[in-house]
Amino acid sequence: MSTTPVLEVTPRRSVHAAALIAVGLPHSALDAMLDAAYETHRRFRHGAFAEPCPTCHVSAGELCLARRSVHAARRLAHRARAAQSGRGFPPFTAR
Repeated sequence: MSTTPVLEVTPRRSVHAAALIAVGLPHSALDAMLDAAYETHRRFRHGAFAEPCPTCHVSAGELCLARRSVHAARRLAHRARAAQSGRGFPPFTAR
């Protein structure tokens, strides 16, 4: 017999819902914080916002047309560019 504890399986929740529960903030406050974070990343072209979005065809430095979402293709393009340049990831994850 294994002595490993069995974890209870819970249904998956969105990050937004989990954050609301964990932080205990009202919905409007969390929305405002998320909007501010995305706007800051967009304005300074941080992370995936440094790449144009191949899904909704917006240029670099613009928000994706899907509100509060960064398309997976845009994130993958950013990761590919960072891996090619050898920057952006710790050495053990870049390989």
